[in-house]
Amino acid sequence: MKKLKSIFFIRVEGFNTQELATRGSFRALLKGIKPRIQIPYENNIPRPFRARLLICFIFLSFNIFAVPYDMILVGDPILEDIRYLSLESGQALLSFTAPLAPHEIAQFLDRIDESTLSPPAREAYNRVADRLNPRTPLSLTGEHFAFFFNINSTLEARAKFNNDVDWYPVYPKIPALLSLPIRLFFADTLQLYVDTAISADPYDYFNNDSLSGNIVFLGNDINGNSPMRAFVAAGGTWWNFQLGRDRLAFGTGISGNLAIADNPPFYEFMRLSFFSKYVKYSMLINHTPMKLEDTEFYPHGLDEDSLKTSIQRYFYLHRIDFNLFNVLSIALMEGIMVGNSSLELRYLNPLIIFHNAMLWRDYDIWAESKKRGGDGHMVGSFFSVEINWNITKALSAYGQIVMNELAINNEISKGSSEAPNGLGFMGGVQYSHSFDTWASVFYLECIYTYPYLYMNQTPFSSIIFMHNVEYFHSGKYFYYFGYPRDTLAITAGAKFFNSDKLILNCDFSWVSRGEHGGYPIEWDWEKSDTAFYATSPSGIPENNFILSVGGQWKVLSYLTLKGNLTGIFSQNNSDVFGGQASLSATFHY
Repeated sequence: MKKLKSIFFIRVEGFNTQELATRGSFRALLKGIKPRIQIPYENNIPRPFRARLLICFIFLSFNIFAVPYDMILVGDPILEDIRYLSLESGQALLSFTAPLAPHEIAQFLDRIDESTLSPPAREAYNRVADRLNPRTPLSLTGEHFAFFFNINSTLEARAKFNNDVDWYPVYPKIPALLSLPIRLFFADTLQLYVDTAISADPYDYFNNDSLSGNIVFLGNDINGNSPMRAFVAAGGTWWNFQLGRDRLAFGTGISGNLAIADNPPFYEFMRLSFFSKYVKYSMLINHTPMKLEDTEFYPHGLDEDSLKTSIQRYFYLHRIDFNLFNVLSIALMEGIMVGNSSLELRYLNPLIIFHNAMLWRDYDIWAESKKRGGDGHMVGSFFSVEINWNITKALSAYGQIVMNELAINNEISKGSSEAPNGLGFMGGVQYSHSFDTWASVFYLECIYTYPYLYMNQTPFSSIIFMHNVEYFHSGKYFYYFGYPRDTLAITAGAKFFNSDKLILNCDFSWVSRGEHGGYPIEWDWEKSDTAFYATSPSGIPENNFILSVGGQWKVLSYLTLKGNLTGIFSQNNSDVFGGQASLSATFHY
């Protein structure tokens, strides 16, 4: 058993007693080994108090159930260790659809032979295994119950050297100034998670000033959507369920993903999954209300009698993952966006393809769309294929294909369909190499999205998300579910790290974005042969050449410093040089 590392005190009528329970003993307890609890004997402590004190220690230390059911959330650094471990071991992860359930990761670790791993990979393996035994200094445990509490705080400052060049990336993550996540566990099956956070409103964070950051004061500059994360999750060795508000990321893309990307600060969803070592089935229902009035989404305005608000708007998605020979994982996704309709039982069918193709006739046509050349349909479809192939140890390839509209030339010639194509493609390769105690990952990634990807015949059926904010584009901020459309992007990069103490990264990107790919998002869908044959980048493209270097240093177990420097050369009608820098300090307890 590990030697005592930390002691906290309980005061009983003026006397201090010590609980000799440490992180090491807690870990041993989870493995079925009961730690020794020693209570210093004080002759002047009355016997009734001694008995009560002993009962208190027994309650806190011995009545602990098995490992708490703790979801691995988007943004958790351990996800990068899992990606690296998959690359180093040559074992494909069945489904990279964060948040991940702990039992999914445990099944992945069971397939890995530690003896074949390099020293940095073994360290990553241990970090992942250790993460499955959650603990925190601020906790209370008892029979069939555990309470975890953390304090996180990030101070970030950003500077931009040329206001004519937009902030990069398009969808940056806003670190919370103060985050107080609370986790409640019941038995080893159920988790309640609430994160009350104070963070900057996007209006202030994305402003075009030379200086920005996440420091906020009481008032309108605080994001009023807190809590950013609040959900209930449950699961076992072959299933998991999650309901509430959280971030989502489906896929192994580094620059982003095409189906479900970590673009919005949160999604409102319900997800149910069943999995084994070789097959996983998932159902996702995403509630995405939309309000169009007084927004830049429509630069020319809407008629007064037009539909402007759709609170009942749902995206239904089904995904099936297959693991072939432990080196190849294939995922098929099909979904449907239904605008201006309440939650419908028929879409809870295990596969939407069981329904007929005439569902769109069940909904009213949106007249505003007819004026702009569309048919006004309130239903939009979605399909995706994802592949991850571990070619050999240390070398892997991955790809994604998405589609929300496809019409073959024969259909166009017969006049039965003139909808513009909505397609997206992603492909990439990764290679890892160890240098003594240092590890490295090199990658090359290419993304190509059509001008009308994610955009269906109405905004309500388009694959987009609306986030309510203060004073920003009339109080609403729109996100694509996936990578921005009308874009061609190629990125090459490298990452070097020594354990989780020091991380260095560098990447270079060429991003060519057409007239439809900027922000604010505009519903500029049109029904014409020109739109059908449109390819990216459309119009006069904006070409950005971006070089970014950054680093992260874990100074102490509770303090991390992070910095980044980016240079941007933007080429459109004129050549513009710009750049930005950021520096942050994160406290975690």
